[in-house]
Amino acid sequence: MTADEDAKNEKVVFFTSSLQLSRIDDFRFSRRISSRAEAVRNLIDIAIGTLGEKKKSSRIPETGMLMAAEVRKSYTPKKRSRKKE
Repeated sequence: MTADEDAKNEKVVFFTSSLQLSRIDDFRFSRRISSRAEAVRNLIDIAIGTLGEKKKSSRIPETGMLMAAEVRKSYTPKKRSRKKE
């Protein structure tokens, strides 16, 4: 971490569910983190790091999505003929 990251001079306020808050507290206590805010900062760092690793190791998902959309666009279902009995 750089000195700027350690300064903690930005404030963020958000709402969360009681279930998510409980999970944050479980994370905090299991790692003996001194404050809820520090636990949230740790979780954010973990999430950003994980997303960064996934982005580096995987192909660009938009390409696959675009290809699937093009195939779907060109797909024309066959009309079924009804047999009279």
